[in-house]
Amino acid sequence: MSSAVEPSPLGQDLLRVTDVSAIPAEPPPELFYHHRAGMLASAKRLWAHREIIFTLAERDFRAQYKQATLGILWALLSPVLTLVIMIAVFSRAKSFGTEGIPFALFSFVGILCWSFFASALGTGGNSLLSNKALLAKTQFPRECFPLETMGVTAINTVLSWIPLVILFVIFGRAPAVATLWAPLFMVLEVAFAAGVTMAVAGLIIQMRDLVQVLPVIISLGLFVNPVIWPLSKLSEPSVPKFVLPLYCFVNPLGPVIDNVRRTMLLGFEPNWYLVGIATLGALFYLVVGYRLFKRLEVSFADIA
Repeated sequence: MSSAVEPSPLGQDLLRVTDVSAIPAEPPPELFYHHRAGMLASAKRLWAHREIIFTLAERDFRAQYKQATLGILWALLSPVLTLVIMIAVFSRAKSFGTEGIPFALFSFVGILCWSFFASALGTGGNSLLSNKALLAKTQFPRECFPLETMGVTAINTVLSWIPLVILFVIFGRAPAVATLWAPLFMVLEVAFAAGVTMAVAGLIIQMRDLVQVLPVIISLGLFVNPVIWPLSKLSEPSVPKFVLPLYCFVNPLGPVIDNVRRTMLLGFEPNWYLVGIATLGALFYLVVGYRLFKRLEVSFADIA
């Protein structure tokens, strides 16, 4: 089948089709849009829009407790209730070992560190789906959504540390001077959480089944991390020597929890060997997670 269009009065052909079967089914590859976002340029643009993160975080923080009877007190009660459950279930499990620290203090520090990561991942992973309207109508960097949920989680976590002061009083203890190293470990956790959260947020848009799988993974993560068991279990003679450094790289949160305990509860210097491995792991997750997020963001508005 063929057709043709006569030349225009100006003597130029507007369209001439000699064989319909010769028309390609889709445009050539060079006409497709290839999204390539440079890491440095993206980071600069994100920094320029940092006020958006603060504004969204303030909005969500206010909405979180607006209709709750106890309001902001839930930020304090949630980790305490988790601690009560841990004490009821695991306090008699002597095989875990607490390195001479009262079980309540030992586990509560782990719960606080773990809660930040779990909450950041749980809310940040679904942040793009929760903000469909803004996602389709705004032009600021999409990573603002998972990062602002981390901001809300950070505020809740800071409030959650208040009951820890009460536990110190109850057990007649005081934080050691080495606690001053704790902010360094928190920076590592934030970097690790940011990388994983952005990666999961981008993947959930593509694979909606992750919405159902994510809570299960987070629940299992409580036991994979040294929340109720000491990290020293991985350095026992029966465990191969490569397991501990490999674990610390794959899961930087483990060394974070362990070193917070070492400095705050035992007064020891940080284990710089494990901190160094955790730093490499956290940077790896941050870079890979951010690159994956920027690679997938071109289709966020259409798929969401």
